[in-house]
Amino acid sequence: MSISHFVLPAGIRFGQVSIKHNSSGVLITALSAQKYSPCPICNVRSKTIHSYYHRKLADLSIAGNKVQVLLHCRKFFCGNTKCYRKVFTERFTNELLTYARRFCRTTKTLAKIGLELGGNKGSAISRAIACPISPATMIRTVKKICYCTDQQTSGVIGVDDWAFKKGRNYGTVIVDLVNARIVDLLGDREAETLANWLEKHPEVHTVSRDRASAYALGIRKGAPQAVQVADRFHLLVNLRDALQRSFHKHSAVLKAAFKEFTEQKNPDKPQYVEEISEHSIIKPSVHTPENTSLFTGNVSLQRQFKFEKAKELYSKGYDIGPIAKHLNASRRSIRKYIRLDVLPARTEPVYSPLMSNFDKFRQYLSANYKPGLTTYRQLHQTIVANGFNGKYSSFCDRMNQLVKGGEMQFVSQNENIALKPLPDIKIWSITKLSFMALSDVDKLNVTDKEFLDFLYRSSSIISEASELASQFKKLFYTKEPGSLQKWIERAIKSDSSLKTFAKGILLDYEAVNQAVISSISNGQVEGQVNKLKTIKRKMYGRAGFDLLKTMVLAN
Repeated sequence: MSISHFVLPAGIRFGQVSIKHNSSGVLITALSAQKYSPCPICNVRSKTIHSYYHRKLADLSIAGNKVQVLLHCRKFFCGNTKCYRKVFTERFTNELLTYARRFCRTTKTLAKIGLELGGNKGSAISRAIACPISPATMIRTVKKICYCTDQQTSGVIGVDDWAFKKGRNYGTVIVDLVNARIVDLLGDREAETLANWLEKHPEVHTVSRDRASAYALGIRKGAPQAVQVADRFHLLVNLRDALQRSFHKHSAVLKAAFKEFTEQKNPDKPQYVEEISEHSIIKPSVHTPENTSLFTGNVSLQRQFKFEKAKELYSKGYDIGPIAKHLNASRRSIRKYIRLDVLPARTEPVYSPLMSNFDKFRQYLSANYKPGLTTYRQLHQTIVANGFNGKYSSFCDRMNQLVKGGEMQFVSQNENIALKPLPDIKIWSITKLSFMALSDVDKLNVTDKEFLDFLYRSSSIISEASELASQFKKLFYTKEPGSLQKWIERAIKSDSSLKTFAKGILLDYEAVNQAVISSISNGQVEGQVNKLKTIKRKMYGRAGFDLLKTMVLAN
């Protein structure tokens, strides 16, 4: 057996073969030895040779060397007098297609690389294996891959959306939950599109989905016989959101609980009482206009102008939206301005619980900041130990504003201003509290557990809402039929904010009930969506829907 049988494709008959090695790689010259060739139009075999021509083909590398094949081919006369094609080029087997510039085995190898790596990375790897093609050619090779577009499913599928561009364009991914593979991609997330797809797949009997109304409607239209299962993850997210709204509604109770819990934990530490004096107020060096008739109390000129302009535009018939856009203000502010006859003065600074208490330490910072000797980090560590509740980045921003803006009034370095000690105040965010309320008690630390017990004793409404949320979460573990209906009846009768959440479940009761009593989950779909995102980002912005669909389904 000659060496050509190991180098060249076995499906083509070659006559004389010569192999040469030069600076550019390996050059193989071969002569076609087929006895006849079929006409591409009438498929009648012909042996009558018309002329000869050469085809320059790329092949897989040999020992890391680039390979080029110079194939000596022929043209034939068509012997069928009824055929309009008189002369045609030689046709080969599936190893070499018409107009191809490389053998099929080479194209398949490059297509596999393109499916895994995309255009740019795939092109780089093709150069490394001595079979170079450009990123654009790699993309075209991937686009030509044939795959089945009408795959049969196991009957249990999951549906979810994915983003072409987040916040703008979305598509739909359909996953076979039994075989753990993506079945199809849809170009949008409309109910009609999903219904049309389901009509072509009558074998579908169970569909897992999120709580989007469009998917619920599409499933009812396209597969009315299918059982719908709501996604448990999204249900728990909705539950946590409802619990957060309950905490927001009783924010005053939470603030009082934070204070009382701190006093209870630190009974011997003195409480900080803010002392306001003429030295503790740092007045900015801003020039005040002489014309004070435009001001109401201590209202700024900019705020007074927006107030008067908003009332003027509203009297002319403009809506709140255009006025807010024109004045670069929020709708809430414009609505408040319209209701008021006179803009009230700001008699004292308003502090939000989310704001830092930086202003309480201004006098101390003025006395102790020495450029070149004292660092921001040292000052920050000192005031944190004495009750500062802000982050280091916000502290640096405020210090830069005071120092560079000339607003800080430096006190003599001989003066020594001491800070009063503060107790360590523990404050939990509403998001943190919602996670704590839904977590297992054994997984909480001692402080979190003690505060939850204290909070539940302080407010019966918050305690009831947290208990209802925990019971709803336990429904997914017990999987008892009828337990969801009992929970909804109890939640609706309660005074907590979870009453609205329970009424929303009634609108999609069957799907949520299936999520409670069945073991089907949409988690597999979420994993496939993450895989889809990874493939989309490999294409470096070139992933149109058709190409992306090929990248996903051809794998």
